[in-house]
Amino acid sequence: MLESLCGNKNVQRILLFLFVNGRCYGTQLHRSLKTSLTPLQKALNRLEKGGIITSYYEGKTRLYHFNPAYPLLAELELLLRKAYTLLPAHEKKDYYVVKEDHLKKSMNPESKIQVLLAFWEKLMNVRQLTFHAKSKSKEDRGWNGKGKGEVVVSREVGNILVFNEKGSWQGKQGKEVSFSNVFRWTLDRYAGVISLEHLRRGPDSPVFLFHLAPTGGHSLSSVDSHLCEGDTYFGQIQFDPHSLRLNWRVIGPKKNEEIDYYYS
Repeated sequence: MLESLCGNKNVQRILLFLFVNGRCYGTQLHRSLKTSLTPLQKALNRLEKGGIITSYYEGKTRLYHFNPAYPLLAELELLLRKAYTLLPAHEKKDYYVVKEDHLKKSMNPESKIQVLLAFWEKLMNVRQLTFHAKSKSKEDRGWNGKGKGEVVVSREVGNILVFNEKGSWQGKQGKEVSFSNVFRWTLDRYAGVISLEHLRRGPDSPVFLFHLAPTGGHSLSSVDSHLCEGDTYFGQIQFDPHSLRLNWRVIGPKKNEEIDYYYS
């Protein structure tokens, strides 16, 4: 879509990847985009020489991200956001990096079921939540702030849990407002997934968000991107014996946001 403007398909794909994930490294792009490493490295060098991206090292890994001093960064983000929203749903998923843990490659169907059940057990014991939301847009049109609240978990049938969440939200201006949410989690052992729905319209008109499938010994990720009123939703979960983290990524015509839920 932007290939003619960028002059290079790899440049276009790198820019979209950075827009969605914030940073990248060469072999990560190679795996995610299924493209040879050498042309990707050349495209990264070209973008860095042009001042659009910059890099730094974490150990021996060279990481790239947008150059905050680039004078047209806000305008570039608007263009990339528009281009991303016009991609087919299956291509949007290609640009989203799943945070994998070390057990993913060795997981068999039985191991995946064990992860699902371990996560389900964690869900049943949730009582509190805290969350942080931030806009990744230079225009700052999104919402930024933090919140906390209580969670009442009800079990409708053996494979359905409903979260009734109530608490307070504090935006960046410092003003506190109350909030309430109702989410429904459904375990499907045969399909190997857990679905998440928002019940803001009531239990008979749920808003489907995504299916979550195991990606490691303590992690799940959305199976595919979900489109809701023009916005694309992705989700990832990491859990341990003490808490679980649900990371939301929302990208749309007027949104570029990330939300971290911490349940305990």
